[in-house]
Amino acid sequence: MDTLNIFTDDGHMLAARCYRDHGAAVRRVVIIACALGVPQTFYARYALWLAKQGCVVYTFDWRGMGLSAPTRLRGYRAKLTDWALHDAPAVMGKVAQLHPDLPISWFGHSMGGILFGLMPQHPHIDKVLTMGSGSGFGSHVSRPLRYVMGAFWHLIVPLSVARHGYFAGDRIRAVGDLPRGVVAQWKRWCLHPLFVLSEGDDVRQAYERVTLPITAVVFTDDTMATPEGVRAMHAPYTGSAVTQLTIQPADHGLRAVGHFNFFHSKTGPKGWALSLPWLGLTA
Repeated sequence: MDTLNIFTDDGHMLAARCYRDHGAAVRRVVIIACALGVPQTFYARYALWLAKQGCVVYTFDWRGMGLSAPTRLRGYRAKLTDWALHDAPAVMGKVAQLHPDLPISWFGHSMGGILFGLMPQHPHIDKVLTMGSGSGFGSHVSRPLRYVMGAFWHLIVPLSVARHGYFAGDRIRAVGDLPRGVVAQWKRWCLHPLFVLSEGDDVRQAYERVTLPITAVVFTDDTMATPEGVRAMHAPYTGSAVTQLTIQPADHGLRAVGHFNFFHSKTGPKGWALSLPWLGLTA
């Protein structure tokens, strides 16, 4: 595993990692885009396995998160749209520069997939996989979760931001630390039935311009992203062929996958092998 720094067009430094098995013939590059509040290190086990399947794999932390965060988040300015419009293009461009002759798959987990339609499209990316990338509006999340969202948005988040100057999620083991602007934009989206499209017509048109085929995966035991929420989130891709896969973990010999455990070692190669055709690879 190698580390590298990637610089955005507006002057931010993103910490990234590259996983490569030098004994395997390289067939494809995969960029794994993190979920909200989840550091890139969370994906290391899966990235190492994927490298053994003939991929060069890149992970990175969005600005304001993980190793891309400043020493103090109080006063730090960042929004989710910055991730899509500045961070993602910087990563795409750097990876394409390093591997000009290889096709690239974008694997967006949760927010890493939600934001794809907002990102400037890169010609080297020919496959898109989203996992657990669903609308966060109340009626689109599972019933156990939707009943606590009111307290989260109207009590926990405002109190945390008022006290710390950012959302101190690590202290309460909820989501993770997030810049004030990121959590504010996320809140606005989650409280609006149009979710991301509540940003306006420019955002709607950006999603409509995407023409790449998209594979949208959701596990039936995911309490944060439901099949209905994933369907709603991918509906704006009117110019794309979206294949939604709703997967019952037990059908593949897996126990609990939910929103996060696909990348856990207990899912392991048996579960990870499912992703090879989604990414444009054969087993």
